[in-house]
Amino acid sequence: MEPSESLTSKEAQGRLLLAYREGDAGSFRDFATRPLLNPIEQRDGKNRRKVHPMLVIGLVLLAVAVIATFFFSH
Repeated sequence: MEPSESLTSKEAQGRLLLAYREGDAGSFRDFATRPLLNPIEQRDGKNRRKVHPMLVIGLVLLAVAVIATFFFSH
């Protein structure tokens, strides 16, 4: 049995980004939704795609801005 090889975080990030960029997008829907999905942890316990954390944060901030605009304009 070979000893396990350890990677630094920079090496792992580089390999992940290379594989992510070279991956086949498949259909147009996959191509359009790929930037919105989490590239590291892609599946949850129920085998559904996970949403990218930055998209969640952006939607929450957008909702706060809309609510604040509505509240302070009336």
